[in-house]
Amino acid sequence: MKTLNQMDNLDRAYLLANLFPDELKNLTDFIKKEADFCQDNKVQILKDWTEKHITAELWYNLIAFFERRYKKNGTKLYRNKKTFRDQLFDGYDALFSINALIKFTAEPQCSKKLKYAIYLLFGDNLLVTLDLKSEP
Repeated sequence: MKTLNQMDNLDRAYLLANLFPDELKNLTDFIKKEADFCQDNKVQILKDWTEKHITAELWYNLIAFFERRYKKNGTKLYRNKKTFRDQLFDGYDALFSINALIKFTAEPQCSKKLKYAIYLLFGDNLLVTLDLKSEP
């Protein structure tokens, strides 16, 4: 087995899938929920975008890649650990999935063990923080 420092995102996602196979549906559903939220609030998000390390255009490209893979693979994303890994955590496309996983740790349905596993494997810093400002 590789050490944590030798692992790439694919290795880390596969390890997470093997450690928590019963959580893959919840994780996949949450990533989908995050994509839907971003699409539903696109105008406001684009207007309020303040992230310095990533552009809104790139972020929405990552969401589009996720949505295509979600549509193409459906339930295979959480029924097959390798599909989960390969489709959601390969290359730059992994940035959206990882951000969603880290956000998932704040959800009540995320167990402490899963939360700390996500933190260990992917860190605890969000790449993108979306704070929708309400209009006065």
